[in-house]
Amino acid sequence: MELWYHNKPVNQYNEREINEIAEIFHAWLIRPSDTEGYRTAEVTRGGIDTDELSSKTFEARKVKGLYFIGEVVDVTGWLGSYNLQWAWSSGYCAGQFV
Repeated sequence: MELWYHNKPVNQYNEREINEIAEIFHAWLIRPSDTEGYRTAEVTRGGIDTDELSSKTFEARKVKGLYFIGEVVDVTGWLGSYNLQWAWSSGYCAGQFV
C-alpha cells in the first residue's frame, strides 16, 4: 500500500483513497505499556478545544457539518460518572442540529 497524505476535505476523497485510509486505521496497533488499574482510573484531560466548537450545536467552527461531543471534547470535571452525563447531554444538544 502506498503511503500518501493529502490535506483536503473528506468529501473530496475518492473511493480508493478512503479504502486506503481505512486499511491504515484497521492496521494501527496501540499497546499500552502498563496500567494502574481501577483504583486510580480517571477521565483524561485534553481533546477538542471548546473554543473551536459552537457552544450551542457542538459543530466545529472550521469544518461545517463536523460535530464533537462527550469525552473527545476538552471538558474536565469531578469524578463520579459526570462524564456520562456530559456525554449524554452534549450528544443530545448536538443531535438537535444534525
